[in-house]
Amino acid sequence: MVRSYKGEVSGRVHACHWAQTGTVLAADLGDGRSDGRTLAPDQIDRAIDAVRATGATGQILVQGDSGYYSGTVAARITAHEAVFRLAVPRTGPLWRAVSRVHEDDWICAVDYDDAQVALIDYTPAGWPEGTKVIARRVRYDADALSADPRSRRSRTVGKDQLALVLDGVADAAYAYSFIATNEILDLVEDIATAEWEFRRRTKIEELFRDTAYGAGLNHLPSASHAVNAMWMWGALLAYNLSAWLQTIVPLDTTDARRRIATVRRLLINRAARRVTTAHQPRLRFAPAADELIATTLARVRAAVTAH
Repeated sequence: MVRSYKGEVSGRVHACHWAQTGTVLAADLGDGRSDGRTLAPDQIDRAIDAVRATGATGQILVQGDSGYYSGTVAARITAHEAVFRLAVPRTGPLWRAVSRVHEDDWICAVDYDDAQVALIDYTPAGWPEGTKVIARRVRYDADALSADPRSRRSRTVGKDQLALVLDGVADAAYAYSFIATNEILDLVEDIATAEWEFRRRTKIEELFRDTAYGAGLNHLPSASHAVNAMWMWGALLAYNLSAWLQTIVPLDTTDARRRIATVRRLLINRAARRVTTAHQPRLRFAPAADELIATTLARVRAAVTAH
C-alpha cells in the first residue's frame, strides 16, 4: 500500500480505450508509483484481442503519451501487426536532432496556427524497424514564456532558446513535442495528418476523466487493493454502460459523447409511477422523458433478443 503526501491511499488506474466506441477494453490498478510501461504489454494483448474478437477489420492503431514510451511497448504493438504512435520525452539527443532540421523541411501543422511539423533524423535505440520520429514546433512570443521552472510551456522550449528569450536577446522561441511511430509516411501530408490525429487523442483523455467525476474513480475507498480494484471495475463498467446506451440511443443529433451525469439525468434518475395497462404493469415516466426512455428500452430489448 502506498500513501500520498496527505496520507491518503494512493492508486493509479492504467486503461486502454477503444477510441471509436469510447469504451474501456483493458485496465489494471497499480499503486501511486506504478509504471505504465510495465503493465502496457499485457494490456495491449488484451485490448487488441478484444477488438479483433468483435470482427473489426482494418489496421489497428495504438496511441499513448510519454508515460508509455518504451521499446518493449512498441515491440509488443508491432508483434500484433499494429501501428503505434507514442509521445517521446524530450532528451538531449532529440534536441540535437531537431536542431539539424533544415528550415525548408518544416511544413504547416493541421488546424494549429503558428505550428509546424517535420521528420527528424533520430531513431530510438532498440526500437522496431521502421520507427521514425515526428517533431512539432510552435512559435511563442517572449511574453508568453515564463522563467518559472514549473511552467509547462517553458519546459517544452530548448534551454538555449529559453535563455536567449529570458535574457531579452530573442523576441520569440519554439516549443517542441515529439512522436515516435512506425507508420508509413511517404508524403509530407502524411506527416501532418499523423501529428494532427495524435493531437486529437485528448478526446479520449476527456472521456477517461468522466470515470473520475461521473463514476467515482477519483476516490478509492479502501486500504485494500482488492476492494479498490472492485471499485475501479464498477466505475469502468458504468463508463462503458454509458457509452453502450448512447450507441443504442444517441442523446442528441451530434456524435458527441455525453457525460455520465447527463446519461444518469436523462435515462436513469427519472421519476416514474407504476401503472397497469391492459392488465400489463408498466412504468409511466414524466412526459419529457417518456419517449426517450421508451425508445431506449425498446432498442435494448431488441438487441438482447437478437443475440
